[in-house]
Amino acid sequence: MVTNRTDRVWINPPKFWAATKQMSPEEADKLVEKLVSLSEIGDFETLQKFDFIAIGPTLKPRPKHSLIAS
Repeated sequence: MVTNRTDRVWINPPKFWAATKQMSPEEADKLVEKLVSLSEIGDFETLQKFDFIAIGPTLKPRPKHSLIAS
């Protein structure tokens, strides 16, 4: 998977907490370490296998004719 350099790894907190609530603190720490490692090496395909992970841009571009003042 090729991603834009501005894409970020997003964690959905409710889904993450649900996925880790039966884990010991040590297991949850190891999972977070694994997620960070995968992110650092750019293995987005593996990261997206976790249902609480999303890959996307940091900010959605605002339409040119936005009603919100800059």
